[in-house]
Amino acid sequence: MEFLGHMMLGLISLLIMYFIWLAVFKDRQYFGSYTFSSMMTYLVMVRFLHFVKRSSVGRRMADEIKEGGLSDYLLRPVSYLRWQLSSFLAERFFELILRVLMLFVFLYFFPRTFNFPGFSRFLTVIVFLTISLFLNFLINVLIAVMAFFVTDVRLFHSTILMIFDFLAGSLLPIDLMPDFIKKIGLILPFQFWIYFPIKIYQGSLSSDEISKGLVLCFVWIFILFFSARYLWRKGIKNYEAIGQ
Repeated sequence: MEFLGHMMLGLISLLIMYFIWLAVFKDRQYFGSYTFSSMMTYLVMVRFLHFVKRSSVGRRMADEIKEGGLSDYLLRPVSYLRWQLSSFLAERFFELILRVLMLFVFLYFFPRTFNFPGFSRFLTVIVFLTISLFLNFLINVLIAVMAFFVTDVRLFHSTILMIFDFLAGSLLPIDLMPDFIKKIGLILPFQFWIYFPIKIYQGSLSSDEISKGLVLCFVWIFILFFSARYLWRKGIKNYEAIGQ
């Protein structure tokens, strides 16, 4: 029911965006490099890819640190972070299968708007989505370990994720943003959640741009991994197991 409710909310927000962009394109054929059809394709794909950046693992970890529940895991012969990663990937990959099936339904009923990009490009999108899941997990870990040093990270967590969501291109494609925001957005890793996979799907990126994006993506994975590991080890030394 939670999943279905989330999907209904997404459809309602998509309907609102449809009428907004219908008004924008009323007296024009192009907005930047986008036609109405390509913009709607982008917005629908945003809803499909929402699962990539959506996760409760950061909030769950922060609550366990704050409430002392982390102690139960530290006493067991397992890696806490590996266990959380396994749980996160199982949850996300299950939804990935559902979203791909839904995408093929849209491809069948709306072939003019959702042309199949070909298996090679489609597989490239899947590869980037898989990598972006690891980025999502590492970013959530970085936010969660703040609970070792501050009293409550819930407001911080929500605020940061809203900013990340904007920089991922969820509300507006990054290439339509002001130049200084666009430059920042194309350097940061959040673009790989939404913007970059959609641009690959639409065929807007050359092979060189995709290769550079892949290199940048792995650079961010290494940066986030070592940052998360450092803060986790530092936080564990600061952990006092105060809670329930």
